[in-house]
Amino acid sequence: MKSRYEPLVKLKKQALEKAEQRLMNANSEVTVSDAALANAYAELSLLSSPQNGSIGELFQAQMILQAQHREIEACHLRVECARINQHTAREAFRFSRIEFEKFNYLELQEVEAMMAKVKQEEAKMLDEIGTMTYKKVWL
Repeated sequence: MKSRYEPLVKLKKQALEKAEQRLMNANSEVTVSDAALANAYAELSLLSSPQNGSIGELFQAQMILQAQHREIEACHLRVECARINQHTAREAFRFSRIEFEKFNYLELQEVEAMMAKVKQEEAKMLDEIGTMTYKKVWL
């Protein structure tokens, strides 16, 4: 049976699927950012300061360490932004799911009401048929 909520349910279902896709993308973004941060820390642990040599080599090693620390800081920022995006996407998904369930429930209630009305009409028609049959048999 057609319900007046059917188009809304379809629309909310599409919005829910889009929100779910955005949430999955945000989750993968967090995973990638965490992996990049772990990789940056691993690279930092591999770096070592020279024990002897010219001042130029010491300065060069210091610059490499500073660059790696900047890279780690940038990774921290990416992870933080990814987590914020993930939280936003999770809230949007939750809201979309609630909206979908609300309209789906309304549609089910309307369909059940229509079915009850049809059953009532069928019962009324059966009563009429029974009454007409009774009158034909006894008259």
